[in-house]
Amino acid sequence: MDEQARREIEKINRRFGEGIRHGDAAAVGALYTDDALLMPPNSEMVHGKEGTTKFWAGAIKMGVKDAVLHTVEAHLKGDTVEEVGKYTLKIQPEGQSAFEDKGKYVVLWKQTSDGTWRLHRDIWNSSLSTKK
Repeated sequence: MDEQARREIEKINRRFGEGIRHGDAAAVGALYTDDALLMPPNSEMVHGKEGTTKFWAGAIKMGVKDAVLHTVEAHLKGDTVEEVGKYTLKIQPEGQSAFEDKGKYVVLWKQTSDGTWRLHRDIWNSSLSTKK
């Protein structure tokens, strides 16, 4: 893969985490394309930059405090990059103990006309057992 594209994606992933840590859903939403598609677990698909911003605002309000994204592999294909990675979310709902969710994700990145990389398709799921 083109190392410059990989470095840019890793930089944007760090900005994603910074946006979550600062409670700034608008900053997170700005990292997506205008016609983005977000596919969160146990939920309907979320469409567009406005929808992704609203989704992350809700997640922050529900207690998501941090997101760390780690690229495992990335493949450049024209104006897109297929990224597979692992994530760690730190979550602390109001009045409850903090906990972590760890899982995996796939993102299809799209390079915009100005050369900027944006999340275009985003899907993830937890690796934690649902057994209690």
